[in-house]
Amino acid sequence: MMLNGENKSSQDYQLFIKLYLANERRIYGYVRALIPSWNDVDDIIQESASVMWSKFDQFEKGTNFSAWALKIAHNQVLNYCKVRKKNRLYFNESTLESIAHKSQTDVQNTDERLSILRKCLQKLQAAELSLIQMRYEPGGSIKNVSQQTGKNPHVLYRQFNKIHAKLLMCIRRTIAEGGLA
Repeated sequence: MMLNGENKSSQDYQLFIKLYLANERRIYGYVRALIPSWNDVDDIIQESASVMWSKFDQFEKGTNFSAWALKIAHNQVLNYCKVRKKNRLYFNESTLESIAHKSQTDVQNTDERLSILRKCLQKLQAAELSLIQMRYEPGGSIKNVSQQTGKNPHVLYRQFNKIHAKLLMCIRRTIAEGGLA
């Protein structure tokens, strides 16, 4: 995906890459749920990414990139299946629409759960939040946290269990109270 002299700026390209990479697994999982062949999935993903970039100037910045990208991937799956209509391994269009609707609902639910998790993380004590950030930063591990804090790994495991339980309770309570509303 190169700029190829298009009227898109380097900033657009960087934003596209950032958004695409943040949603790549979700897009891949969606296509994989619809298409049985790994090779076909890879082809559809490549074509979808190409279409996404070519239409990126139509994407409204600040809106839901994931939903936009999944719609493009969905259209690529439909096109791919139409070309291979005789192959009975592929779903018919109504089944694909049903799966697409379910996937879209799952995306919305995941986004809401992430928002709830962020809200609950803000309620942690500073020391607890610091431990969570050290553990879940890229490349983070109990061993790294142990080295950074000087705490025994067994003590850290107990602390993380308590923090995770606290977060789980907060998430459950927030959902029971109606989510983020």
